[in-house]
Amino acid sequence: MVKLSVPLKALRRSGIEVLSRGAPNINLPLHTVLEAPGSLKWTQYEHSIELGAFSYQVSGYCFAARIGRYCSFGEGTQIGRQNHPTDWASTSPAFYLGDQMYDLGETFANADLFHNYRFKTNTPATDAKITSIGNDVWIGHGAYIAAGTTIGDGAIVGAHAVVTRDVPAYAVVAGNPALVKKMRLPSSLITLMLQAQWWQFAPWQMDHLDPSDPAAFCKGVLKMVNSTPPYTCETVDLREGLPR
Repeated sequence: MVKLSVPLKALRRSGIEVLSRGAPNINLPLHTVLEAPGSLKWTQYEHSIELGAFSYQVSGYCFAARIGRYCSFGEGTQIGRQNHPTDWASTSPAFYLGDQMYDLGETFANADLFHNYRFKTNTPATDAKITSIGNDVWIGHGAYIAAGTTIGDGAIVGAHAVVTRDVPAYAVVAGNPALVKKMRLPSSLITLMLQAQWWQFAPWQMDHLDPSDPAAFCKGVLKMVNSTPPYTCETVDLREGLPR
């Protein structure tokens, strides 16, 4: 997968926070689309990432994800880890990654063989699966989100949960495998939330409303829809080049 070395200062100027351990740059996939403001913190991103405004992932790993706005992901979360082939002679990446499996030099005994072997097959080992995560989703520390799953708006994933199936909007799931423990809000409020789609606005557009009263909050947002334009954010899209 193609990755670009992106200066942290340029991302910060564009409204994207990255926390590093002294490195001036971060390696990101060519398919990176980030709405500002947002934060990548210490997370490793692979294949592709689309991240909505006001979202962040503290640390962990993320592969081929499409993430909405106002999402909060804790430490060590694993999102979209891809499977190994299970119907081949072996599940080992040695049979399809070749010398991409390890980053090795030229001084060990079998360097030439390692760098030049390839298996002939017309069947890809795996197909990249996109993981879709809605708006206002909270994923707790250490949770594992299987590749290709969909998590609905407003859902909560408990710490260390293992999500292998789609999660409905506003469901609270936990355990291994993750199961729905309850709904975060009453069904009438869930309908109102999904109708209002408040995440289309920035916090400062809604600061006259009280978020501790969900019903009144949504009704206030619905009144804004015809009079207040949705939040239009600056976007970092590496497919169009590095941010300045």
